[in-house]
Amino acid sequence: MSTVAEPTRAAAATQAPALLRVAGLNAWYGAAHILFDVDLEVRRGEVVALMGRNGAGKSTTFKAVMGLLAKRRGAVEFMGRDIAGLQPFEIARLGLGFVPEDRRVFTDLTVT
Repeated sequence: MSTVAEPTRAAAATQAPALLRVAGLNAWYGAAHILFDVDLEVRRGEVVALMGRNGAGKSTTFKAVMGLLAKRRGAVEFMGRDIAGLQPFEIARLGLGFVPEDRRVFTDLTVT
């Protein structure tokens, strides 16, 4: 079961153009179609959260935005520029980044 909340924006944010715009994003792992028509806009000054349980596609969404998935379809724009066909390092050079979750930050520590 998934619920999509309608976004609410501060008045100033509604006037600003989107810094990041994602429209109709689809992605695959091999033959498995795993993202279906994701739309997302983030404007200057906004804080946006993408939430969901494990396996819901949060990390996969951002991997697709960053060009880290071999097979994807849809529009991705950053600061008004189409970045859908760029390599990940080219996207990073434009100033867009992705820091993946890693549960092994302190690999030498144990919990007792």
